[in-house]
Amino acid sequence: MIPDVNADRLWQSIIDMAEIGPIPGNGNCRMALTPEDTAARALFLRWCQPLGLRHEQDAIGNMFLRRAGTDAAVPAVAFGSHLDTVPTGGRFDGTAGVLAGLEVLRALEDAGLRTKAPLELVNWMNEEGSRFHPAMMGSRVAAGALSLDAALAVTDNAGISVAHALAESGQAGPLSPMPRDWTAWLELHIEQGPVMEETSTDIGIVTGTMHARYFNLTIVGEPSHVGTTAIGRRRDSLAAAAAVILAVEQIALTAEPDGRASATWIENTPNARGNVAHITRLHCDVRHNEAARSVAMEASLRQALSEITARRQVHIDIDPYATFGPILFDAGLGALLRRKANDRQLTTRDMTAAAGHDSVFVAPLCPSAMLFVPSVAGITHNPAEYSTKEQVARGAQVMLDAVLDLAG
Repeated sequence: MIPDVNADRLWQSIIDMAEIGPIPGNGNCRMALTPEDTAARALFLRWCQPLGLRHEQDAIGNMFLRRAGTDAAVPAVAFGSHLDTVPTGGRFDGTAGVLAGLEVLRALEDAGLRTKAPLELVNWMNEEGSRFHPAMMGSRVAAGALSLDAALAVTDNAGISVAHALAESGQAGPLSPMPRDWTAWLELHIEQGPVMEETSTDIGIVTGTMHARYFNLTIVGEPSHVGTTAIGRRRDSLAAAAAVILAVEQIALTAEPDGRASATWIENTPNARGNVAHITRLHCDVRHNEAARSVAMEASLRQALSEITARRQVHIDIDPYATFGPILFDAGLGALLRRKANDRQLTTRDMTAAAGHDSVFVAPLCPSAMLFVPSVAGITHNPAEYSTKEQVARGAQVMLDAVLDLAG
């Protein structure tokens, strides 16, 4: 008999985890390798201890919790997500996926069921990329898409390196990051959009992801006095950055509904009231369902930057520091999730993931799939982010049903 997840226990776990790194409005700030993230990891481990799981951790800080199967020679079925958040995050992004995975293991333990294949629950390090870039850092390194040395050398805005943060937080494990012995990977995530709610969909079957291209831009002008320097003589990096931001927005408007573009982070020097800014750094990205269209959006961005450079007499350095996707998830696993949802009389909808997820980097390594649960009003990366107890539990149940099918 297939066990049911405990919706109340799963919900309480989400509420309890949200007590770590709280911010106004019922949100969370647990950026990677901060004391808050470290405390969340410790709580997660305490919850795992009664289940007799084998805990392993690699040198980039990815956490692996394995439940033994009856046949040690069979590759594991893995699932999970991330516990780190953006600075103004909610209680569900990433966290729901990790804790739904924990509930899968708890439900099996309650039922006294042992699968043939081992099961592995994962908490990836620095999925959000809010403190250290690029995003999905832990899964990138584990998949070989980013070298460990390169990742360890990355610094945050305060100049603290990943290597230092790992050592200071005690999160650097002894394992060399590498692909694991997985026969399948599943990730539950909130939708982060309004489509499922608007269409009364219970479970989103994620068939693939957009193709995204990330850029760090450094705009260099000339320092001068705001009172004595005429507008026509200024080489104002901040004003040029404003033009860049509007250009990115126009590229986004042209690309909708299947494309996105955003400028999201800015740093200004000297950032003094009496000075015309002369060094401004900003981050932007372009993404689209079709890789060729994403490349075309980058070309539009570069053309806009060239025009702004000439018009405003500044220099713009372009660092295309990361990409992800497009990825097509395993059709067989998607069909399995769809079937398990239908068996529970739940409605489904095939969807494309517009955001980045660790599954993007796992997918080339083993058959992989994602399932979405609804986000109330489509709000995400916001303290008001919310999914109901029933919505999260439905997703966890579908994942449990699929895991039992896969693991035997």
